[in-house]
Amino acid sequence: MSRIPILIATLALVLLGAQTTWGKMLCVTATRANLRAGPSTEFRITWEVNQFMPLEDVSRDGDWVRVRDVDGDLHWIFKRLVGDGVECLTIKTSTANIRKRPTTRAPLWFTVEKYTSFKKVGQDKLWVKLEYEGEIMWVFHMLVWPG
Repeated sequence: MSRIPILIATLALVLLGAQTTWGKMLCVTATRANLRAGPSTEFRITWEVNQFMPLEDVSRDGDWVRVRDVDGDLHWIFKRLVGDGVECLTIKTSTANIRKRPTTRAPLWFTVEKYTSFKKVGQDKLWVKLEYEGEIMWVFHMLVWPG
């Protein structure tokens, strides 16, 4: 399937002055946040996530943002619970080794499970520099989303 019609539609929206946010990455800024099945607290909670969970902005409906998660699932979140001023990421594999330096020769510090979220503070070639509660740590880039 060709992507040309989608590109033309997006370009037309931009030229007409419409705001498009498709594909923009957001980070959960609250300590905990509920993702929902629809754009209101009347909808069921689909997932409760922690601070720094990355979410892809898909669309808007008033004070609500439709987002895509690491697994490609769609949810809604109240717009004041996310921001785009901080880079964040989550572990996309079942587990990931966290190290104090960006090399497999560095001793294993600890292991985290899928969906553990971090603030991203840098990158060194194939390694991503993370911060958690003031500690600096590293994870291999293939283990995180967005990549």
